[in-house]
Amino acid sequence: MAHAVKLAISISDEDFSAIEVIRKKQGLTRSSVITEAIRLLRDKEDKARLIRLYEEGYRSHPETLPEIKANEKAALDVLSPEDWE
Repeated sequence: MAHAVKLAISISDEDFSAIEVIRKKQGLTRSSVITEAIRLLRDKEDKARLIRLYEEGYRSHPETLPEIKANEKAALDVLSPEDWE
């Protein structure tokens, strides 16, 4: 485990109750609930950043009509044999 730092924070009664419910249900410590929440928030921000980069890439280098047609054909070739019922 990485070096741990103690932290004193103030949160609402509602948030504290939510942490207690989660930790009791999952058998976790308060620290692990907070750590997981921070990890999820960081993951969410990382995903949003990657999506922005992906979108910027498409805006700066949009697909050409021949590329779109080739992708449509490839999709039809792959998906047509599937039984869709």
